Amino acid sequence: MKDRKRMEGRRKAALTAAGILVTCVFLFPLYWMVATSLRLPGESFSNPSFFPSRIVFDSYILKNEHGISLFTYLKNSVVVSFGATALTLVLGVPASYGLARFKSRMISVLLFIFLVAQMLPSSLILTPLFVNFNKLGLINNHLGVILSDATITIPFVVIILRTYFKDIPKELEEAAIIDGCGPLGTFIRIMVPISYPGIVTATSMALFMSWGDMVFSLTFLNQEKLKTLPLILYKAMGELGVRWEILMAYSTVVVLPIVIVFICLQKYIVSGLTAGSVKG
Repeated sequence: MKDRKRMEGRRKAALTAAGILVTCVFLFPLYWMVATSLRLPGESFSNPSFFPSRIVFDSYILKNEHGISLFTYLKNSVVVSFGATALTLVLGVPASYGLARFKSRMISVLLFIFLVAQMLPSSLILTPLFVNFNKLGLINNHLGVILSDATITIPFVVIILRTYFKDIPKELEEAAIIDGCGPLGTFIRIMVPISYPGIVTATSMALFMSWGDMVFSLTFLNQEKLKTLPLILYKAMGELGVRWEILMAYSTVVVLPIVIVFICLQKYIVSGLTAGSVKG
């Protein structure tokens, strides 16, 4: 009995050590990215120590050749990504609920259209979007990028949430109707709270997709003051080489918000992704 407990303890210790080792391997690139962004210019190659010799924030506050700071690009990314996510949430959640509950011969056609929209590359719709946005005056306008991102995120959210809504028993809606709730009240008061993990998951994925978008921003934003973070990563690569500390500062600002959002919403994202995968 004691030998079995001893073996079990050793096995748990070995698994814990292996888990810590794997975690360190995955986290080390993130640490090195942040550490490099805090180094002095040229220190990454002249003195590549584990810790910076002196912590400086010049790479974060330094303005580029256009006189624009890093935080201006950060503000633009926040406006575009949160705007696209809000539009996706407002349109995608009711659409997915309607496709899950209402019976029609057109449901399968609409789902096929959403699926095709997910399969098509973004570059395929750039030309028609550019022509129409140019007529509407949405070039060099964040609204144009928000609408473009929504063409990708809304079908994704609808496909994900439709399955989630279908797994919710209809008896809950019937009970709400008996208690006096109309269709809109049932959706807002019953279905949305129950589907909260799935909605958070789909919304988070839409945020991640719009945050990292470069194709639409590169096409529709020509003015430097309107550009988003993914567009300026190449700014650190000049004719004379790469300014690694600046490139890593840009990369840190791009990656860190997504990491923070994922950590804060990890419980909901995991439960939303696994919901419905096991049938009782």
